[in-house]
Amino acid sequence: MALSFVFLFSLSAFGTNDEVEDSVVTSVSDRDKIKKDEHILIKTTKQIGKGTSAIAEAGYNVSKDFITGKLKNYLDSSGIKGTNPEYVGLPKRKWRVSLIGDMDKMSIYIHSNKDANVISPDGNDETIPQDFNLDVRPPMSASTGIWVGYMGYGLGLSYLKTGKDNTNIAMNLSAPHYGINVRWIRYNTEHALHGWAERGLTVEELYQNKNYAFDIGSIVFDGYYIFNKKKFSLSAAYDLSTVQLRSAGSFIAGLMFNYQKCEYANPDNAYLLTQAERVGKLKMYQGSIGGGYTYNWVPTPGLVINLTGMPVLTLYSHSKLYQYNVDKIYQDNDNDKKIIGFNVTPAEAYSENGKVALNITGRIAAAYRYKIYVFSYMAQAYYLRSYFNQSSFKVFQWNMKASVGITL
Repeated sequence: MALSFVFLFSLSAFGTNDEVEDSVVTSVSDRDKIKKDEHILIKTTKQIGKGTSAIAEAGYNVSKDFITGKLKNYLDSSGIKGTNPEYVGLPKRKWRVSLIGDMDKMSIYIHSNKDANVISPDGNDETIPQDFNLDVRPPMSASTGIWVGYMGYGLGLSYLKTGKDNTNIAMNLSAPHYGINVRWIRYNTEHALHGWAERGLTVEELYQNKNYAFDIGSIVFDGYYIFNKKKFSLSAAYDLSTVQLRSAGSFIAGLMFNYQKCEYANPDNAYLLTQAERVGKLKMYQGSIGGGYTYNWVPTPGLVINLTGMPVLTLYSHSKLYQYNVDKIYQDNDNDKKIIGFNVTPAEAYSENGKVALNITGRIAAAYRYKIYVFSYMAQAYYLRSYFNQSSFKVFQWNMKASVGITL
């Protein structure tokens, strides 16, 4: 009411009554005409909106097709760029779904000729000048899973069948002239100690049926460069993103970095700690360069078998050892000095640079395509050694993977 009053007052102030009446809708026909005009306006607006949406959707589809097309072309061409089509080609079906099985095994051998102040079972400390050898072999880690991807790029999920506390992460990247592999493995187990030699003590029975807890980790990074990229494709045998049409080989050059950790510092391992110069954790770093040869053999269409060997020269080797205090806990009885346990606490750490060493790496793989089915197998192994003034480390690590799948 107030709004109408103000509105009418304003009109009367600026025009006559007739003018005011002309500006107000009074007849039914006028109202119907205005409603009709409003309906036409709304319909036109909706049509404009639909047209705008259609234009936007068409633009989105064009952009999507452009992006996916560019990505598809890039992925398709990346595996065969610069290659000879008589030797290297692309599979007809590029999508792949595979069931995979994976097994990993690792062992660490430690040798030391330093004197050690050890604890014997009767509680006496003794200095033993003999060598000490420790052989650590965690249980094999095995997993099964599924992999889905396009042209070798994809994602996989695996379930650990053995070694439930283990961790295994791998990444592989390959191109016509280079490749990169990264693998991280961790073992957390009480069944790693395979064998050891004591320093002159006759207490072997204390260790025969004892489970020592070990935390073992390894990271291996290796990259390689392929010189004969026109006729040779390593991807044909490993990630199956290309097809080797004729047998060919290539010289390769590579870089490798690896890291190992072995930790066993806890009260249950007190005797073992004193035998190992009270070292309860060690870390080893290696940097290597190498060269070798790789060959793809194609005995029949659809089948390729690869052999790769590359000796590496370890130029950088560094170890860091962490020592711990091992204190005896005696029974609370003045007349009885029986040991009932141990306290293990960090003491100090020291580092040492190693000598140049020659190490070996190798791989074997096979892939077979039959209609829409594809089968593959690969295995790789590293034998790495480090030599220091009074100790040495040897690491042997291998991995096997098999898969069966279909291509789409």
